[in-house]
Amino acid sequence: MTKQEFLQRLNRLLADVTQEEREEALRYYEEYFDEAGPEQEQAVLAELGSPEKVAAIIKANVPGSRIPPRYQTPGAGQAAGAAAGAAQYANPPQYPGAAQKNDNRTLFWVVVVAAAILLSPLWLSVLGTVLGILAAVAITGAALAFSGAAMVVAGIVVVGKGFLTIWTGVGTALLVAGLGVLDVALGFALLGIGLALLWLLVWLWRMAVRGWYWAKGKLAQNKARGNEQ
Repeated sequence: MTKQEFLQRLNRLLADVTQEEREEALRYYEEYFDEAGPEQEQAVLAELGSPEKVAAIIKANVPGSRIPPRYQTPGAGQAAGAAAGAAQYANPPQYPGAAQKNDNRTLFWVVVVAAAILLSPLWLSVLGTVLGILAAVAITGAALAFSGAAMVVAGIVVVGKGFLTIWTGVGTALLVAGLGVLDVALGFALLGIGLALLWLLVWLWRMAVRGWYWAKGKLAQNKARGNEQ
């Protein structure tokens, strides 16, 4: 049995108590499981007992609730059972290790925050360097792409001018047109390099997003495995 199965069955067993009492009880035991932690889930289930037992204890403390006959005891035994149930529901046993686990978690995050503050000059400088490199790549890529496009347009104009001046001399016209073709070729080269740099930034962004979702998936899988154990 898992935590969710326990709480779902307990919810069904408490169908004949008031909604407020039922929600309070379910919230209490869910917090009790959370405090113990996923790795202690089975030990907590063993200590609490079956959902039927817990439901009987809760109902013994709710005025007007209907306690199943198999959980009723006659006379003084019934009163003693109700008193014991009230004590257990009001102050259930604290599972050994739960408080220590919470303390360890708090200490861990205190250490993480302290380390982040102490190492802030280092990781801020690294972050600034990385952002500066990315910005430089973006600016360079955009400048090369713009310059390449401008050279392509200018080369086309020069080629056209060369053919238009062919009447002044074939050699001169071919020279001008050749220079225009060279400008077009260099312009396409610069344009390609600039677009490649910009595409590199897009690719890096996609890889970063994929890495983020991969890390989140791994954390979710580890949490699910912890809940199953």
